[in-house]
Amino acid sequence: MSGCAVFHPELIMGPVDRMIPVMPDHCRAGDLQGLTGQTFTALADETLVGPLRVLWPAQQVSADLDSTRLNASVDTSGRIKRLFCG
Repeated sequence: MSGCAVFHPELIMGPVDRMIPVMPDHCRAGDLQGLTGQTFTALADETLVGPLRVLWPAQQVSADLDSTRLNASVDTSGRIKRLFCG
C-alpha cells in the first residue's frame, strides 16, 4: 500500500490562519460578513468577484494565493465560520 501514497508539495497541512496571510479585500469578503453562521450554499445567491474556496475542518490547503478568491471557512455542518480573501 505504500506505493499508493502520493506526496503533493503544493498541499500543506496546518491551521488556515497560519497558511493564508491577511490580504486586501479584493474578494468583497467584508461585504459578505452577514452570511457568517449560514450554510455556505448561501454564497450561491451572491455575485462573487473571483472563485470560491470552501475550507472544511482539517482540509489540506494549497499554498497558491489569489486576492480575488473568497475563502469560506466552515464547520462540519457547512456553516460559515469566517470569510476572507486569499
